[in-house]
Amino acid sequence: MIAIIGEMIPSFRKDGNGYVFSYTGIGYEWVEKLRRRGEKVLFLSPIPRGSIGKKICDELTEMGVFYDPDMLVSVNPPVKIDDEYIIRSSSMFTIDTEKLTDVFSYFSDIKSVVVSSAVLSANPSASAVLDALSFLSPLPEIVVDKSLPEGEIVNNDILERTLNGFRAIPGCLITDDKEEILNKIS
Repeated sequence: MIAIIGEMIPSFRKDGNGYVFSYTGIGYEWVEKLRRRGEKVLFLSPIPRGSIGKKICDELTEMGVFYDPDMLVSVNPPVKIDDEYIIRSSSMFTIDTEKLTDVFSYFSDIKSVVVSSAVLSANPSASAVLDALSFLSPLPEIVVDKSLPEGEIVNNDILERTLNGFRAIPGCLITDDKEEILNKIS
C-alpha cells in the first residue's frame, strides 16, 4: 500500500440542476496516477465537513481509495471565480499528528509514503507529518514531492525547515521529478 499525504482542493460549477465537481492538488494528482497503475492507495487529506465532504468520500470510495473519514475540517464558504466555485481554506492543508498516527497504526502494510510539499509548507502540518512518520516501524520508503501547485501560497521558511527534517530521514527522496518518485516507490 502507498500512503499519500497531501491536499485535494475541490471546485465545482453549476450544470443544469446539479453541479460538476473537479479536484486539484499534488496529493490528488498522486492518487489518480497511482490508482491508474493499479496500486493500493491510502489518501490522507483533510476532508471538508458537510455535503462537499460527503461527495468527496463517496468518490474516493468509488475509486477504491482508502481514506480516513475522521480527517474532517471546517472550511470557508466557496469562492466564485468566473463560473466556478473553489474551496479556499488553510484548513485544507492542515493535518493532525494524532489522526495520522492513528491511521498509520491501523494500516500495517504501508510500503511507501508520498508527501506533498504544499502540506509541508503549512503550520501545524509540517511538524505533524514528521512526528507521525517517526512512529512507523519499519520505516517505509518516504518521498517528498517538492513540486508546488499553481496559485498556492507557500510559506517557504516553514517548507525549508521541514524539508531539512526530511533530509535527516535515511533514504528519503526530495524531488519534483515524477518519474524519479515513481521509481522510488514502485
